[in-house]
Amino acid sequence: MIPYQLTLSGFLSYRDPVELNFTTFDLACIAGPNGAGKSSLLDAITWALFGQARKRDDSLINMQSDAAEVALIFEYEGNIYRVQRIKARDKTTILEFQILQGSQDRDSQWQAAVADTQVWKPLTERTLRDTEARIRQTLQLDYETFVNASFFLQGKADQFTQQRPADRKRILSSILGLEVWETYRRRTLERRRAVETEIDSLEGRLDEIRRELNEEEVRKTRLKELESELERLSDARQVQEKTLDNVRQVLATLAEQEKLVAALGKQLDAASQRMVDLELRLRERREERQVHAQVLERAAEIETAYAAWERARADLERWGEVAVRYGEHEKRRQAPLDVINTARASLEQELKTLQEGAGKAEAAQANLDDLKPKILAAQAEVKEAETELEAQAQLQAEREEVRQRQAEAVAENPRLKTEMDELKGRIDQLSAAEGADCPTCGQPLSPEERKRLIDTLTIEGKERGDRFRENSAYLKEVDQQVQALEVRSAELKEVETLLNRQKQTLTQLLSQEQVLSAQVEEWRENGAPRMGEVQQALTEESFAPEARAQLAEIDAELSDTGYDPAAHDAARQKEAQGRAAMDEKRALDIARAALEPLDREIDDLEKQAESIQAELSQQQEEYDSAAANLAAAQAQAPDLGTAEQEFFKLQEHENRVRLEVGAARQKVDVLSGLKERRKTLEAEREELAAQVGQYKQIERAFGKDGVPALLIEQILPQIEAKANETLERLSDGMMTVRFVTQARYRDTRREDMRETLDIQISDSAGVRDYELYSGGEAFRVNFAIRLALSEVLAQRAGARLQTLVIDEGFGSQEARGRQR
Repeated sequence: MIPYQLTLSGFLSYRDPVELNFTTFDLACIAGPNGAGKSSLLDAITWALFGQARKRDDSLINMQSDAAEVALIFEYEGNIYRVQRIKARDKTTILEFQILQGSQDRDSQWQAAVADTQVWKPLTERTLRDTEARIRQTLQLDYETFVNASFFLQGKADQFTQQRPADRKRILSSILGLEVWETYRRRTLERRRAVETEIDSLEGRLDEIRRELNEEEVRKTRLKELESELERLSDARQVQEKTLDNVRQVLATLAEQEKLVAALGKQLDAASQRMVDLELRLRERREERQVHAQVLERAAEIETAYAAWERARADLERWGEVAVRYGEHEKRRQAPLDVINTARASLEQELKTLQEGAGKAEAAQANLDDLKPKILAAQAEVKEAETELEAQAQLQAEREEVRQRQAEAVAENPRLKTEMDELKGRIDQLSAAEGADCPTCGQPLSPEERKRLIDTLTIEGKERGDRFRENSAYLKEVDQQVQALEVRSAELKEVETLLNRQKQTLTQLLSQEQVLSAQVEEWRENGAPRMGEVQQALTEESFAPEARAQLAEIDAELSDTGYDPAAHDAARQKEAQGRAAMDEKRALDIARAALEPLDREIDDLEKQAESIQAELSQQQEEYDSAAANLAAAQAQAPDLGTAEQEFFKLQEHENRVRLEVGAARQKVDVLSGLKERRKTLEAEREELAAQVGQYKQIERAFGKDGVPALLIEQILPQIEAKANETLERLSDGMMTVRFVTQARYRDTRREDMRETLDIQISDSAGVRDYELYSGGEAFRVNFAIRLALSEVLAQRAGARLQTLVIDEGFGSQEARGRQR
């Protein structure tokens, strides 16, 4: 991989966008103070490619940015790729992977990419995980292999050397592209297991065939037994079938006799039913004649009652005509009555509303009486609080004055202290000085002048000291005074707050008083007088006067009609009581008309009864004779049910045995086919077993101890030669390195060797462990091995690592070592 361009922003130390062009140099040194962001450039490359750096979370985002963004353009195997990774804080990562389209040479392709004249073809997969896998597949290496072979990360120069032997071999295999052999081994393993599964399936089928062939003699013996049983049952069934046919013929004859008896029985029943029906009709006609005769005996009484009923009906019709005229006038009364009732209901509803208003007015007056003492109390509290707050302005001025004086004393004392110290110093110099010159200004000075000057300075110092002590005493006193003022100020603030609440309460009380007073006044002016008017109208029935006059006029007209409801009801009852005479009169007329025809019909029915009775006697004799003959024949008839049951039982048993014979014969017939199938499956199993052996040999060849181990052993001498070539230059020929790929097991009884990748280092003192070398010596070994890996890989067609980065690797070297 050859990097072309790195762009990053919001990543670790880089808040603002930064672009680094790799095409202008082949070898570069990035220098700067600690924390300047040198290693952040390397972290940006690995984070863009593999999503890994020194961290993998939001801590990679610059503290002053909302998101980290890194884009890397690089060349690999003749193609130019671009990877862009974006991570917003507390959000998922966005990863884009692209390839530059075009078939021109590398320089032209890169220039076209810079000029943005070429199109980037997306290689991004559906998910972040799939895209990262595709990048690893394209580069043919992962993060760990990349940093082990191409990066000397800060503090991790020994990352390859310090790995366990097995991990060293795995990393080296990944660098060399030997994972493909593991892919071959897995594919071979899958094919071997598929063949083994097929062999297991064949074994299962062969076991089933063997089990069935072992039953050959048993199956043949069973078939013979079943065939003998079937022949016996077939003979018994044929005998029983003949017996059943004979029984059915006898029973058919009995069935004909039963039909004859049944027909005679039906004829007898029909004749008997005709006789019963005729007797019933005759009895009904005789009873009907008796009823008509009884009605005719009361003919005079019925006719008299009928005449009286007709007179009552005529009287009822006359009262009905009068009632119709009365009803017409009664309907006219409903209209004025509705008007009067509506007016009454309206006044009653209005009175109810006014009574509720009276109750509300009384409640408002009671609340008003309770409210007046509360208003007076609130006004007194407000006045008291306002009087107390009048001292707040004076307290504020006094507090500001105290604070000003306190600030002046606090500011003045340091200055006085400095001046006092300066005066004391001058006095000390003058007192300690000898000679006639002033120690401070160098002017000639007599003893008297020196004394006078010392006295003057002493007085000035005393004045400043008095002032300093006065300020200090004041500051001690003023603290308590300020505290007291603060307490009083806080109390006044509470009073002010209380005053605001009291004013608000007073405002609410006054507002309530105004509303209640208006409510009481409104009731006194309008509600109370109206309630008296409504009560008077309801008591005197003085409402709706026009409707009342109309109602009186209609009542007078009703009186002139002469309608008497009591007399009308009496006529109605009399007509209803006599209505039964109408029915009796109708029954009398019917009896007079029906008596003669009934006599003729009764004589005819009596003659028919005599004829049917004679016929019925003859049919009874015929039926009794046929029934006796049938009973004698049935007593001697065979049992059809028993015969049929025995036949069906034999038939069912025969069918069941026949099915068993077929199944047994099929089991015997299938054995010959199974023998041929067994030969075929055994041959197939042998062929598959040979394939399994071949696949196992291929697995061992493709395993880590096979071809990959041989390839590593072939490449290790080249790496070892390159490493020693570099190490000789770095150590002036004093150090060499050797790779050991096989070692003996701890179990001395084992003759085979275990696979490993140990590193043996030797110098003038002999062969020593890697841990016994100093930091500088160890780094030379690490550097030589890592550089040898990169150089050897550059010569192979596998993963080509064309970039080498060393992050602060030379700090362990002295000047001579760094020069080398």
